Amino acid sequence: MPIVINTNMSALRAQNALTRASWSLNTSLERLTTGNRINSAKDDPAGFYYAAGISSQIRGTSVAYNNVSLANNMLATATGDLDSINNQIERIKDLATQYANETITEEEKAAIRDEVQQRIDEIDRIAEESKFNKLNLLDGSKSGPVRIQIGANADPSTNAIYIEGVFEKADSESLNLIGGSSKFATVSAAFASASAAAEFIDIAQASADMVTQRISKAGAYESRFSSVMDSLMVQNENLNSAYSTVVEADIASETANFVKNQLLMQTASAMLTQANQLDGVIALQLVNSLV
Repeated sequence: MPIVINTNMSALRAQNALTRASWSLNTSLERLTTGNRINSAKDDPAGFYYAAGISSQIRGTSVAYNNVSLANNMLATATGDLDSINNQIERIKDLATQYANETITEEEKAAIRDEVQQRIDEIDRIAEESKFNKLNLLDGSKSGPVRIQIGANADPSTNAIYIEGVFEKADSESLNLIGGSSKFATVSAAFASASAAAEFIDIAQASADMVTQRISKAGAYESRFSSVMDSLMVQNENLNSAYSTVVEADIASETANFVKNQLLMQTASAMLTQANQLDGVIALQLVNSLV
């Protein structure tokens, strides 16, 4: 092997080894610092692309979970107000039953009519004021199907549920209690006599049945949404597991790599020093031997 001065191949090889060890050490340090195996696309282009898709699904699933949770809260609000309306109707039915008995005085009859009118007004007030997140629930403005996005994708057959039969208008006229298609246009007409009040008992019961049916539908949707939320939690857990497998660093492995690369860098640095001196020393000894 020739001994040269201008090109020190041993030093170049040691320098390259030192550079590679430095790169590897920086990579291990970055992974240990961030906790991620993939910190940029250059680390693993295919893995980066795959992880980006999973990350998008995770975010979409989290938003869908919030959507379903809000839908359940909206249903619970509507159910509570419908239950209050139903209580009013049940009391009106009791009053009609009392009025139909011809053993009460005129003063008692007047008091019953007044109470029934107040409860009719309360039903109308609840229907008008029932709100969730500034959305009116029982005034008829949301009578059509209400779309709830339950998934991260666009296909409505698997990513949406439509609530129907819960948010229809719920005032006394819409419930066929008083006015509209009801037999009695006013409270005075419904309580004009004991026989009229007796007929009104069945009308009040029919209105109560309508409200109860809507409460039952709301409960069925709430039960379904609870199942959807459970499914979304499992899906989110699995997606996060897949994301972790692709992106996150194995700390034990990276710690071992860090120690290895640190030793290689120190060794390469020492060998570079030796290589820089070795050929020069030998060449200088040869030159001196000529003197």
